Amino acid sequence: MSAPLSVLQKAERLQAEARRLNDGEKGEEEARRISERISVLHNQLMALQRRLRIARSLMAQPAAGDIDLSGLDTGLAAFTRQCEGGLPPNAAFTRASTAVQKVADRIAHDSQEAWRQWTQAQLAALQMARQAMLSLQDQARAKALHQDLTKTARADVDAAVITLFANAHAELAELLDSAPPPPEGLQMLLDRLASGTALLLSDITDEEIALLRRVDLDADLEVRRRRT
Repeated sequence: MSAPLSVLQKAERLQAEARRLNDGEKGEEEARRISERISVLHNQLMALQRRLRIARSLMAQPAAGDIDLSGLDTGLAAFTRQCEGGLPPNAAFTRASTAVQKVADRIAHDSQEAWRQWTQAQLAALQMARQAMLSLQDQARAKALHQDLTKTARADVDAAVITLFANAHAELAELLDSAPPPPEGLQMLLDRLASGTALLLSDITDEEIALLRRVDLDADLEVRRRRT
């Protein structure tokens, strides 16, 4: 972002130049025009910087995908040349602002999609079947952490949210790793129950129901009669 900010610094110097080139009311009007346009471009560049920090923070997480950060100087090269040649017209500011906003919007969209994919993969990788093998106190903590992670994964991505999710995920993963392996077949059964596909009672065997009861997970399931 050093190049875009240097463009902004050049534009800001035009305020002083506007006052030097013109005296009186005309000079003040020109300086006001430049100042207003610079303010808009400045805010957009700051927003773009925030988007870049979020994207880079997300890409720094383990197993996170890449986000395309290209095109940062798009639309600013011509603006730089016009700044060097004197006071740029309103159209030059408009083109630069439009280009910056377009890049910022694309990075924001791609970051949100990368966040969705990464959090889903991180949640899926947790060995939640081990939760039943923890002490009651640790089970409660694991359940609370998983609920927090699920909620955070639905939030709009920003640097604070990424840190919050990463820390909670690390704590939960460590907690689950400390538990002994669950009974055979429990993880597969829990994955089926959590798949989002409605299951009939006939889809679950007596052995699977007994398994859920043995690890005290039967109270987490709800059975309803299907409407006909």
